Amino acid sequence: MNKYTTDASALTRPDSQVIGPVCVDVNVDAEGAVSRVVGGAVICAAAAAAALGRRVEAVASVADRDQSLLSHFPDAVERVVPVPSMRTSSIRNVYTTSDRERRTSSALSRADPIDPTDIPASAAPVQHLAGLMVGDYAPGIVEELSSRGDLAVDMQGFLREPDPDSGLLDLRRFDAGRKFYRRIRFLKVDTAEGEHLTGCTDRYDMARALQDRGAREVMVSNAREILVVDDEGAHVCPLRPRSLAGRTGRGDTVFSAYITERVRRGVDQALLTACATVSLKMETAGPLVCERTDIDNYLARFYADLLDTREGGNHGQ
Repeated sequence: MNKYTTDASALTRPDSQVIGPVCVDVNVDAEGAVSRVVGGAVICAAAAAAALGRRVEAVASVADRDQSLLSHFPDAVERVVPVPSMRTSSIRNVYTTSDRERRTSSALSRADPIDPTDIPASAAPVQHLAGLMVGDYAPGIVEELSSRGDLAVDMQGFLREPDPDSGLLDLRRFDAGRKFYRRIRFLKVDTAEGEHLTGCTDRYDMARALQDRGAREVMVSNAREILVVDDEGAHVCPLRPRSLAGRTGRGDTVFSAYITERVRRGVDQALLTACATVSLKMETAGPLVCERTDIDNYLARFYADLLDTREGGNHGQ
């Protein structure tokens, strides 16, 4: 069976459906070294879910001339639905610190918007909008997809807008009302995005503010730990990577791992597994390619102090 297909009859029941543009990242580190990585949120997110042993379907926009880039989805991603575009997205990231926590990003090119009609109906329990910048999705996509089932939204795809002259990505004003947030089960921001949306500087306050607007579970990511706020309160787990060589794609990986695990597990255990997954990913550039046993071993080695406190420590199912 062809892995790359738009034939809805060929689609199996996935654990998640990840939707977004393929992106060619041009990364410049603090010493000036340049690397080119094919990824984007959709590939990093699909890779993370697949590494956890979940069945993944990706819906990815890419230019016809760049169809070969779809091969960068790991083999474990069972289905890739190409969405035609005049251009393939590309972003230049210039890191100004050795820990890769400060960067400026510029859009070199941007794919055409993905329309709801491009996305096959899916029996996946969650659909994940893994966007990169404003314009990745056609208007009304949140409304349409939320009518199909649970929706996960990374807000960078609705906030980061390229300057028309320089291409520099900056956060735009976003005035969506409660109807927008109430359609979202899982919502993710980093601290800059959360402050931009809410005016709050404290991560807990920004997460609660976004939950108050209607999102059921809100994730806030930063360099040290991941925070999730839901109706039960705040949940926090540290990141413990041994290297930052794979810093690009951190948020995409941890969010996908969390929502994929969350379908079957409680918040604390899903968050613990997600933090171990992204810590392992951050040690190597590019999307995460590994087996579930590699993540379980990472948990046992670097999160042993937390395993027994999070829902019994059963991580392999």
